[in-house]
Amino acid sequence: MVLPEEEEEVVVTAISFRYIVVMKIWKRLRWDVVERRLSQEGTPTNKELGEGSSVAAPRILPVTREPIHHTIPLLAARLVRHEDRLDAIATLVNNIPNEQVEVMSAEIEQLVMEHLEMGAMMEQLNTQFGEAMGFIGLLCSANNISRDIMCDINQALDTTRAQVMSLRCAQQEAQARERDRDQIIETMAAKIQELQRRLDDNQGKP
Repeated sequence: MVLPEEEEEVVVTAISFRYIVVMKIWKRLRWDVVERRLSQEGTPTNKELGEGSSVAAPRILPVTREPIHHTIPLLAARLVRHEDRLDAIATLVNNIPNEQVEVMSAEIEQLVMEHLEMGAMMEQLNTQFGEAMGFIGLLCSANNISRDIMCDINQALDTTRAQVMSLRCAQQEAQARERDRDQIIETMAAKIQELQRRLDDNQGKP
């Protein structure tokens, strides 16, 4: 069965996480044994190092540049020590109670399940974040549209304000002309009355 890429990635992540936890437990158990074995073994003896060899002209290894009678016994002693350490580690692991192993396995399974749940939660949060970003984008677009509308309204208001000012100036000019006309009419009426009075005076004379 072929898993989707996302599920395959989750499974690989869970297996890697489980492997890391198991290796941490293994290193914790192994370190105590290694320290105990190192304290018990001490340094290699001259016999292990081959110092008692009767070779007159020791041969040199081209890689390490050390005498062969010194290097080979040292490597053999190290191999024996590593074998003893591995045996001690295997014995320690075999002596671990099955209940403890089951408890650790259950804890690891719980950690893996929590990791998977956290991954699902992060995926859900990512989806919600994407939706929120989309909504924010729509709000930004609406804000830009509202700003353009407000600019158009401001331009229309400026045009209307200019027209109102022009009409007000025209009205003031019309009122001024009307006042001048009324004054002219009053002046002409006064002159007519004066002429009528003079005409009446002239007609009343013998």
